[in-house]
Amino acid sequence: MIHAAGRADFRRWATDGTPYIVGGTIVASLGSYVFQVIGARALGAADFDPVSALLTVHFLVFAVLLLPVEQFEIRRVTLGNTGGARAVAGVVAAGALGATAFTLLARDRYFAGDTVYAAIGFFTVVGNAALALGRGRLAGSRRFRAYGLVSAAVATARVLLAVAFLAIAGTGRSLGWALAAAPFVVLAWVPFRRDPAGTVRRSEAPGRFLTGFVLASAASQVLLLLAPLAVGILTEEPGVMSVVFVTFQLFRLPIVMTQNLLARLLPPFTNLAAAGRDDDLRRWVRRFTLGALVLSPAAGGLGWWWGPALVRLLFGAEFQPSREVAALAAAGTVLAAVSLLVGQVLVARGRTMLLAGAWAAGFAVAVAALLPTVGEAGARVSWAFVFGEAAALAAIVLMALRRRGRPAQ
Repeated sequence: MIHAAGRADFRRWATDGTPYIVGGTIVASLGSYVFQVIGARALGAADFDPVSALLTVHFLVFAVLLLPVEQFEIRRVTLGNTGGARAVAGVVAAGALGATAFTLLARDRYFAGDTVYAAIGFFTVVGNAALALGRGRLAGSRRFRAYGLVSAAVATARVLLAVAFLAIAGTGRSLGWALAAAPFVVLAWVPFRRDPAGTVRRSEAPGRFLTGFVLASAASQVLLLLAPLAVGILTEEPGVMSVVFVTFQLFRLPIVMTQNLLARLLPPFTNLAAAGRDDDLRRWVRRFTLGALVLSPAAGGLGWWWGPALVRLLFGAEFQPSREVAALAAAGTVLAAVSLLVGQVLVARGRTMLLAGAWAAGFAVAVAALLPTVGEAGARVSWAFVFGEAAALAAIVLMALRRRGRPAQ
């Protein structure tokens, strides 16, 4: 019976658009790397520093603020709930203003004194907010095929725009405007033409859900995306921040793929949580945890042996990291990806404050690991990242395995 159920699940996933999400995720991941390779080779390590900082801000805002917005929209549409527009607008406004303010105030430190990056940062957030809401609406209404096509189209547009803009002007600004313009491709799928009908199962406080999710995402992404900026604080040696940035971005493939696949997992997990099928959810938690125990050491070993050579091949010799940094980046990103998967159980239950607490614990561990001043900056940041990710995963697993109490309101 179990095998029959498994075959039925496989057939359903194979025909409901899931392959398009997988394909779109692969194209998006490769497109992200191609975009960075094109930019790094065109500008060189020193001139790529402002783009590294801009991409870090972009990834941070998307992961901390806009990914929660996307998942809120998925869950809202899945459950047929209404409301939340003001809370979403507040999150988007905070992201746009925050990115603009940071790029403006830190222009001398990270952006070569160029104020144009402030405008680029603003439009990047606005475009990605439209992308997050659009994809959330598509996934929540189970338009998985369209979701995958959007992901692939945006990544492809980003690469094509980068090539075109660099041909006009070989500067970091060109890459920045390509980054800002590409997400508006989502509008071609008209995801906002109607509000999909659904059955309202319960009312929730969208502000509480988004607050917990944003806090969780902030703590989780600080461990990964702020690593290059932390290196910039620990050392002023030119090019080091770019080396750490491209290394972490190269090995964050598990995270990039997982973030897109979350859109496929959250609707059924939400339905399982609403139906009170906690045993099924805990079974998924155990599966994900076993995957982390097997895959993280394997990724670290691959990073140690082949990581530096791969970075050198793709980005050039001046971007090559040490074996230690490459191995830690590879192992840590696997832990981070599994944490995202396990965290979906808490998101499906509406327990985002618990998720925030788990990531806060991981962030605290990472900060403590960063305090010793022994070793070079890249290695210190990498070890802190791994310790923090391991602690966060352990906390999330423990909370997700707990017996569910009263539903969150």
